[in-house]
Amino acid sequence: MLCFNIKNQIIERTDDFKVVADSRNYLTAHFSFSEEWEGDIVAIFGNGTQFYNVILSDNACTVPWEIIKAPFFTVSAVCGDRITANSVMVDVEKSGYVEGETPKEPTPEVYEQILSSTKAPYISENGNWCAWDSNKKTFVDTGVNAEGYIPQRGTDYWTEDDKAEIKGYVDDAILGGEW
Repeated sequence: MLCFNIKNQIIERTDDFKVVADSRNYLTAHFSFSEEWEGDIVAIFGNGTQFYNVILSDNACTVPWEIIKAPFFTVSAVCGDRITANSVMVDVEKSGYVEGETPKEPTPEVYEQILSSTKAPYISENGNWCAWDSNKKTFVDTGVNAEGYIPQRGTDYWTEDDKAEIKGYVDDAILGGEW
């Protein structure tokens, strides 16, 4: 696991973990922050030509596999009304892995991460509404009887149109240079 400390706007790597290229869904990054870093925090991973934004969950995330290539990648972060940090370089050793012919799934974009955290509610066998708990990654019984309560679009669930609208906002923000 990679460990980073961000104090004010300065990021520092605090571990001595050796990173080897070509790992997938293995390498994690954990962050500690000074008090002004609150709310949604996005880690930024890059290799000079490609950059991946990943929303932190409990101040940690999986490092996008696409950038884990020798000789290095960079790490930074942003939050709130744009508190930014400098970037730190992570050295990457070459691996013995030889690329096969099977294409890999890309790391989800920020909007896909947001959308996957909410799923449409349903009525359970006991007549209560079950809602998606993004922390537990499962549906939970809300204790609210389905009779007389109608789930609210945008609060309890998102439609496909809502998801497309959110994707448009995120794409505009990223392509417009707001991140």
